[in-house]
Amino acid sequence: MARGEEWANHAVAPPSEKARAQLLRMMGGDAIRGAVERYFGIKLAFQNCHNVGAFRPDKLDSPAYQDFISIESQILNQTPELVDC
Repeated sequence: MARGEEWANHAVAPPSEKARAQLLRMMGGDAIRGAVERYFGIKLAFQNCHNVGAFRPDKLDSPAYQDFISIESQILNQTPELVDC
């Protein structure tokens, strides 16, 4: 987002179970997630399978954000087997 993009994401699975647990703790806790959002000046959005998007707070009405948080995108981001991805 340093180049002025509306949002960014890094859809690579965490490299270990420890890293996966840290991501889930950060995204699942309002206080921790809020602190990260305030520190970096972003809005984090979480999809299934550990796909996190970072959005500019002034662009939350954009089609990109609305699509990322949609139910359809949440479902399509799952593996066909709906297993831990």
